[in-house]
Amino acid sequence: MSEPVRAVLIGVAATVGLAMVWLLAGPLLTIFAGLLVAALLDAIVRGIRRVVPLPQAPLVIVVSLAIVGLTATGLSFGGMGLWRSVDELVQMLRLQAGEIYQQLASFGSGSDLLPDDPGAMLADFMPSSAGVFSSAQFLFGSTMGLVSNAVVIVFLGIFFALAPGRYRDGLLRMVPASAREEARRAMDGTGHTLRGWLVTQMVTMMVVGTLMGGLLLALGVPNAILLGVLAGLLNFVPFLGPLFSAVPVLMTLATQDMTTLIIGVGGLLLIQNLEGYVLTPMLQARIISLPPAWSLCMMLVMGALFGLPGVALATPLFAVIRSLTLSLYVEPQRAGAGPPLEDD
Repeated sequence: MSEPVRAVLIGVAATVGLAMVWLLAGPLLTIFAGLLVAALLDAIVRGIRRVVPLPQAPLVIVVSLAIVGLTATGLSFGGMGLWRSVDELVQMLRLQAGEIYQQLASFGSGSDLLPDDPGAMLADFMPSSAGVFSSAQFLFGSTMGLVSNAVVIVFLGIFFALAPGRYRDGLLRMVPASAREEARRAMDGTGHTLRGWLVTQMVTMMVVGTLMGGLLLALGVPNAILLGVLAGLLNFVPFLGPLFSAVPVLMTLATQDMTTLIIGVGGLLLIQNLEGYVLTPMLQARIISLPPAWSLCMMLVMGALFGLPGVALATPLFAVIRSLTLSLYVEPQRAGAGPPLEDD
């Protein structure tokens, strides 16, 4: 086969492959979310096995049941009330946005630059729940619904985590024997990368959520626990999550007295700097490090293509793509090309 014909065939195959990935984006990202759950369960089980040397499958089942039990316990002890308070928080934020708007409009000459309806201004600034759920339904399927797909993701994660080696070896059988060992190392490295990223994010989520909730609770701020939970959950998305979580916190603090506002803002800055400059770099130095600029680029692309769910899954997907690229392409090229480049 001549080189021009081979290049054309490769181009056609790549185009067809990209078209298939686009058409199957929803199922593929659902599977990837299941792999994230499996990586989280596997990371927990690996930590437990250092103390309790039991087989993989029983530990995965015990850990899964423990997580379900803790979730059910949290819902029974105020979790549903916490969910109901979301509407109260949204109404309070809208009211506070209107007050801020009135204060800005009272300055005079620049008021004509402001919109007439502060509610519309807030609606443009903050995404509606309908838009969030519609984009999520686009990715995770509108036929079964979000709840059914969440169940599918959880069970996918459990099944993958019960016997990860079996699924890995099944994929390796489709790889030519000459490249099987290299592919095995690449897949093992990708699993290590994904577990490391998840451990880093889970630790930072718990620390940020606990510190934020504790600070606001000590200051007597309304919906302090909800704001702490929100700050922890949004911290799953690097870089952008802390910025988004700071908006409701600052707007809630603006309703308090000046002393509470100053202490709250100072505490918020201290927590965010602790997470961004101390905790996350310390964990990444030990576990995994991702170039922040490329992570943000991946978020922009995934957000433009798939909305908020794409932003949430962008960084772990980038970690997987980067690990596979380094293992299968960059490192073999380096083996015959002299010393490695700096700051890779």
